[in-house]
Amino acid sequence: MSEPLRRESVSEPLRCSHCGDVIGVYEPLIELAGGRARETSLAAEAPSAGGESGFYHRACYRRGHSAGPPGE
Repeated sequence: MSEPLRRESVSEPLRCSHCGDVIGVYEPLIELAGGRARETSLAAEAPSAGGESGFYHRACYRRGHSAGPPGE
């Protein structure tokens, strides 16, 4: 007899620090940590676990930070 499939618990979705909406897995996101911003996506990597981080949709980050996202 085979063991039943086990499912890992699903954590809360990542929400934008500006608008509060869920950030999709494939959406580009801006992670602000330690005063530095970097662009990534949840499909590419898990968010940093440490300290004071903020996560933003790219457009929301532009609205709140005049410099725009990194790389632009």
